[in-house]
Amino acid sequence: MNTIEIFLSNQNIMYFAKMFAISICTFYINYKILNAEKYGKIEWILISIGTLAINCFCVIIKYIVNSTSSIICLTILVALAFSKVKKIKFGYAVLISVLSLSINFILYSIAVSLCFLPFKLINMENKYIILFFIMIVYAVLVKKLFNLKRLKKGITFLKKNQNNEGFEILILNISAILLFSYIILSNSDIDSMKSLFIYIIIFTIIMFITIQKSLQLYYKQKLLIQDLEETKKELENKKEEIKQLEKENLEFSKTSHSIAHKQKSLENKLNELILKNEIASEIDLKERINKISKEIYNKTAEIELTKTEIPEIDDMLKYMQSECSKNDIDFQLQLSGNIHHMINHHIAKEKLEILLADHIKNAIIAINYSDNINKSILVRMGIIDGNYGLYIYDSGIEFEIETLLNLGEKPSTTHKESGGTGMGFMNTFDTLKASKASMTIKEYNKPCKDNFTKLIMIKFDDKNEFKICSYRAEEIKNEDIMKKLKIESI
Repeated sequence: MNTIEIFLSNQNIMYFAKMFAISICTFYINYKILNAEKYGKIEWILISIGTLAINCFCVIIKYIVNSTSSIICLTILVALAFSKVKKIKFGYAVLISVLSLSINFILYSIAVSLCFLPFKLINMENKYIILFFIMIVYAVLVKKLFNLKRLKKGITFLKKNQNNEGFEILILNISAILLFSYIILSNSDIDSMKSLFIYIIIFTIIMFITIQKSLQLYYKQKLLIQDLEETKKELENKKEEIKQLEKENLEFSKTSHSIAHKQKSLENKLNELILKNEIASEIDLKERINKISKEIYNKTAEIELTKTEIPEIDDMLKYMQSECSKNDIDFQLQLSGNIHHMINHHIAKEKLEILLADHIKNAIIAINYSDNINKSILVRMGIIDGNYGLYIYDSGIEFEIETLLNLGEKPSTTHKESGGTGMGFMNTFDTLKASKASMTIKEYNKPCKDNFTKLIMIKFDDKNEFKICSYRAEEIKNEDIMKKLKIESI
């Protein structure tokens, strides 16, 4: 029998018509399941032509092999076509197509059942008319099913679980069971049905147990994923909180560091007022002193410092002079130019006050760690070398190289036991950035009796540069591999 004769046989014509209708409805249900964009007319024409070709091939497979192989081929070819049209993974297209075919075969079986009794009553024997009415009922059932409110926008859990392999396996197994159940039942006669009845019951029980266990596993997995997502989100929030707290802690440290200097300056001023008994009767000094500190300094400066005519700056310099006096350090101050102009155009007086406190305090600590008999600090302020600036010389020990490399990036000090916090330079770099000032650290030599060892040179030159000039430049460069600071020999 040739190919044409195969297709012209009544049995194969009816089989072809049935499978063509089921194939078209499978594409329709695939689209409905995913709530995909509607096909255009051209796409539907192409799908129809493709479906014709697929079903011609399936009729040949049925004739050569059997109907089971035909349906398997139909499933694979429909899935392949759907994956190409909608540009989705082939495996997922197989899952959707198997489910769609299962739904279609169930609806087709219902349509056959609904038409059986009426045609039996009227004794209709024309198979083509019967098939025609079955197709109409079948099409109505497909349309009505996906007009239901719950299915109108697709099957939600299928759309949301496209990457859930366990869920895909579950749906695939259920669909395959339904599909092959239909194949077995449609190819069995009454006698075979009797012998298969007991197996169908067992098969159904096993299927329901599998579905139940699979759903339990799915929901457990879903809860686990949800817990993991919540834990991940909570961890991210904690990380953000830690970062924020670290930032706030750093800002608080800077602020408290600055306030500590102002506090001690005020302590010194109050001490002078108490000693001179000038305004003790006008203010409650006892309460203020208890709030600021328990210490009362009773040693006055021996040398009168040149005045800047800015009370806060003069008080801070006077306080630092007293600190130097306590540590047997010679403290000198040189002013040049108008300091009022400096604080009005280059740096706020509060910032200048803290710069003086930070770097003079650092100089005192460096000197106390040195065995040098030369204990000296020199502060130069005002117009220096053509620019307004602040220069602080001291005869103390050099910086630790690690401290030099961390300046401005994180608090770094090697003298915590002496009151060093590392916050001084953090404040300094903030001030330099705000004022567009430059800073140079000069290291002249190791501690000696007739010279200063280093200089902190701050210039208000609008360049915002930082460099190190040192007699040990090569040693510092060897450590400064990553940061590439400006390091020069002196």
